[in-house]
Amino acid sequence: MSSTRPTISDVATAAGVSRAAVSKVLRDAYGVSPRMRERVEQAIAELGYRPREAARAMRTSTRTIGVAVPLLRGQFFADILDGVYEALDSGPYRMLVSPFDHESDERNPGMEALWDREVEALIVVSPKVRTAWLDDFARRLPTVVVARHDPGDHYDRVVDDDRAGAALAVEHLAGLGHRRIMHLSHDVTGTGVLSPHAVREAGYREAMERLGLGAHVEVVRCGGSEAATWEATGALLDGGERPTALFVGSDQGAFGSLRALAERGLRVPEDVSVAGYDDTQFASHPRFSLTTVAQYGVTMGRVAAEFALERVEGRTDSREWVSRPTLIARQSTGPRAEPAL
Repeated sequence: MSSTRPTISDVATAAGVSRAAVSKVLRDAYGVSPRMRERVEQAIAELGYRPREAARAMRTSTRTIGVAVPLLRGQFFADILDGVYEALDSGPYRMLVSPFDHESDERNPGMEALWDREVEALIVVSPKVRTAWLDDFARRLPTVVVARHDPGDHYDRVVDDDRAGAALAVEHLAGLGHRRIMHLSHDVTGTGVLSPHAVREAGYREAMERLGLGAHVEVVRCGGSEAATWEATGALLDGGERPTALFVGSDQGAFGSLRALAERGLRVPEDVSVAGYDDTQFASHPRFSLTTVAQYGVTMGRVAAEFALERVEGRTDSREWVSRPTLIARQSTGPRAEPAL
């Protein structure tokens, strides 16, 4: 046997596959056939190959920070990207964006694609993959997780205080005299992930109980898109007694609720008040004038990029940064209307 330490290229040659295929087997990525795995593992055993933990650090720097974002056309995600760009613009690093869809408990395709592109560090926005998978991934590539509350040993977190933000919305609406305050939340049941929407729902319930409105707690869960919230709001309005106020878990969803109300000739806020979450760009547009909770997405993106650069420079301890939300009152909320008959 040669005294030269075998490389990943040697394994690929022996197995008759590409280097990328060997990389996928080594990190247990999705899409590896049993036959390919068998060939690669046999070559590894025959060559005595052991991955070099320091190999990534020793290669030529790509000067690239990867950003994996869900394939949803929401303004909040655009705000995150704006913040990352601002933080990196004056330095040598650039941003490489990888949208992802079809995420599962066992893999995040956007993150895996960026690993294959050999980015220096990765920022992932609101992933739903298992915490154990996420933490294991972060052991191999510096990772910052945005908009997810599950703590990990090896990744940094940039989150909003979603529990406090939901309380701000409920307190604002209750202060206007509303009692039947319904919450439209993104459906994240069954994921096992402590997502922002799960925390906001908990904050809504706690605030309603604290204000003596526990009997009026009502949550409708729907998809995260504007269309899904439009559909859910329409079904709600057509189904019986309507609430006097809606607290929607995102601005994107709130725009869907506003559309459903307008289509039924209901006035905002005279008939129904609507509050959103995020304070995205269009929330302040005079046509919408949406009351919302600001979680400062641009700032969150900027901090995430700074954390990623610190990781590239060698920091290994996990850090957390929490955005302090603010209620922005606009014209979509007003005093409670008389209950509908």
